Amino acid sequence: MSFIRFWQRLRGKASSKEEDFGGRDPALARVKSGWLFDPDANQYDLLTVLTYLSCISSANVSREQLFEAAARLNYGPCPYFAQVANLVSSLGHDFTTACQVVAEGAEDEVMRHFLLRFGNSLASGESESVFLERETHVQMEDYTNKYETDLESLRKWTDAFVALMVAANLVVLVALISNMIYALGSFLIVTVEIVAIFTAGLGAWLIYRIAPFDPVVHKLRDKSPEQKLMALLARLLFPAAILMGLLVYFIFQSMGMAFIVAGILLLPVGAVTFLLERKVDSRDRDIADFLRSLGGVTAARGSTVIESLGHIDRRAIGSLEPELMRMLARVAAGVETSRAWLRFMAETGSELVHRVVRSFWDSVNLGGDPEKAGRFSADMALRVSLLRAKRKLVSSTFNYVVVPMHIALAGTLVFITEVVSAFNTKLVQAQDIVSAEHTTSLSPEEIGIPSALSFQEFNTGFIEFMVMAVILSLTVVNAFAPRAAAGGHSFKMALFGALTLCATGAVLLAVPPMASSMFSDTLAQPVS
Repeated sequence: MSFIRFWQRLRGKASSKEEDFGGRDPALARVKSGWLFDPDANQYDLLTVLTYLSCISSANVSREQLFEAAARLNYGPCPYFAQVANLVSSLGHDFTTACQVVAEGAEDEVMRHFLLRFGNSLASGESESVFLERETHVQMEDYTNKYETDLESLRKWTDAFVALMVAANLVVLVALISNMIYALGSFLIVTVEIVAIFTAGLGAWLIYRIAPFDPVVHKLRDKSPEQKLMALLARLLFPAAILMGLLVYFIFQSMGMAFIVAGILLLPVGAVTFLLERKVDSRDRDIADFLRSLGGVTAARGSTVIESLGHIDRRAIGSLEPELMRMLARVAAGVETSRAWLRFMAETGSELVHRVVRSFWDSVNLGGDPEKAGRFSADMALRVSLLRAKRKLVSSTFNYVVVPMHIALAGTLVFITEVVSAFNTKLVQAQDIVSAEHTTSLSPEEIGIPSALSFQEFNTGFIEFMVMAVILSLTVVNAFAPRAAAGGHSFKMALFGALTLCATGAVLLAVPPMASSMFSDTLAQPVS
């Protein structure tokens, strides 16, 4: 994209649709809200917007250009900047009054206070670049403190989740064993298991809500090779896992084999996602040093960014070297520089790289100071990368615990179900003999046994169905919880889902024969 086209986009004249509204799209001024709205997302987006504005303010752009540039970034706080720009252009307000008017109607408290401070700064005559640099630093500290606070809460809730899952499993086991002594009824059994499933799901949802908002993989139209492979495998293997699982179940009448086949088919998607995020983590660690070096070299040499790239030591580029070499090859082949940078951001697959590189390149493209732009964007990249390292320390410990815990919980449920079924089999045989021989006509109450303690025959098919429903729910919950704690792409759940499905299938195949062998002697003895 040339400088003229970039300037037209900044001025809102890039399409005929926008020209119909006086150069501005009213849709940009609509604030996104709803019960799924995440305040943490807004805080991270505000840090991105302030970093972007700090970078381009070094180009000495006007106030109108600053607000319109922020309005078109398509992040959570951007509609507020669009509202200020619209008030100035349509009603003739000055920027100080427009900031105060928008702040009065802002539902987001952080944005309300920010707009009020921005209006006061503009009224005092303070330079926009000075104010934005100060606000960026403050917002970065606020974001860091909030992130670390969320990590401490996440650490405690991951521990609580394990205890919660064990407690929910224990409730189901108590209900199963109690049903041997006294017929609890189908309604009570169903209620207990619904409560257990709801409790487990609530624990996973709380982990998701408490975990910091931190998108890792970008959602640009152009994708990295790993993203393309991941999407292709997902389109092929997700339906195949469902269909093959059902086919194996109907052919072999084995739920365990069906789970294992489905888990194996999901594993490639999860593995590719895991490898993609490992590469993204490496690129996110290296992008800060790269931008800081590139900005310093460009400012010192007084050359263009592309020329400065040829004078940077490749050892300082790190994991970004393949993508940067391809970008330089495209520029040398005559591809427009802005398009080459956009393709570079897409090939990294990183949302963080996209945010900080866009801030750096747009600033330099507008004639800003490359040293300041590189420093501002690198500071944000470094801070986010360090916070992710802390989160990984918390989530990795939890991820290692979930699968063994799932095996223990599912194995216990299946084992107790087999014990209950074996007990019911012997109980039915004993009742048949008693009814055939008429050994006594006395009721349990007449011989001193309370009715609440008299063993009852029960429907083992119903019990097995309900236990299977609980195990399947635990499989889904224990696949979602580690992904929620670790963050990242939603397809990462395929990795944990494959592990929990295979673990469930192995339990269903191994535990029933094991339990049968343990009680084989008891079941073989005739009831006298």
